[in-house]
Amino acid sequence: MHNIDPEPALKGPRVEFGTHLREYRIAARKRQKEVAAMLGWSVSKISMVERGQRPADEDFARAADTALSADGGLLSRWRETVEHASRWPVWLARLVEIEQQADTLRLWQPLIVPGMLQTPEYARAIFRGKPATTPDEVERNVTARLERQHVLQRDNGPTVWVIVDEVVLSRPIGSEAVMAEQMAHLAALDECPRINVRVLPRNSWLTTGLQGAFVLASGPGMPDMAYLESITLSQITADSERVREIKSRYEMLHNEALPRRASLQLIREMAEQWTT
Repeated sequence: MHNIDPEPALKGPRVEFGTHLREYRIAARKRQKEVAAMLGWSVSKISMVERGQRPADEDFARAADTALSADGGLLSRWRETVEHASRWPVWLARLVEIEQQADTLRLWQPLIVPGMLQTPEYARAIFRGKPATTPDEVERNVTARLERQHVLQRDNGPTVWVIVDEVVLSRPIGSEAVMAEQMAHLAALDECPRINVRVLPRNSWLTTGLQGAFVLASGPGMPDMAYLESITLSQITADSERVREIKSRYEMLHNEALPRRASLQLIREMAEQWTT
């Protein structure tokens, strides 16, 4: 585990610019209160921009650049984040921001291994399944998916609770070798105390999660949020009633899932089956 990744991790544009703003402010030996006074903004707004909880437009970036004597550096960083964000769907950029801020993530996946836990070859096989996808697009998608996983390697990364349907372990994706590697990877994740993988057995008869995959995110300074996934539509919501419903579904799935030790044993057995 480490704080600084060997390669820059994918961040949402808000988080990315907020990090740059904080770095420039510290380098200028300014407190948030001083910067707020210079820009005519509230301290809470400066704080929210630095934490990636509020977007910054070009006017703000330009004013902050002047206030911090950044000589165009901060404004250039803002433009880079805007360009970076344009390469990804809006929902993905927002999901990454949420994953960066959250201290707890709860995932349910009835069909495939969740993206944050996928191996490169497993992810590559998934992306190849999209019609009319070019090899370059596949590789860009794989790179983005792997970069998102860096949040799990941080010392202060989120606690992740994962429930997958048992069918996920037996559905062929890519090849037998790809599946064996993916199952071994899931088993190895058990060594991380902040990652807990549970399996919903096929004999549970539970239909609660058959409508689709979802992610629940919670953390300090952010509302509880839910990401809902389907083939053609992905959406993020902070609506309290919808989030409460998704939480109820997750609790039902968690109550029916195998305990951690039994889940790990089943994953290891499937890894051996795919190997042989």
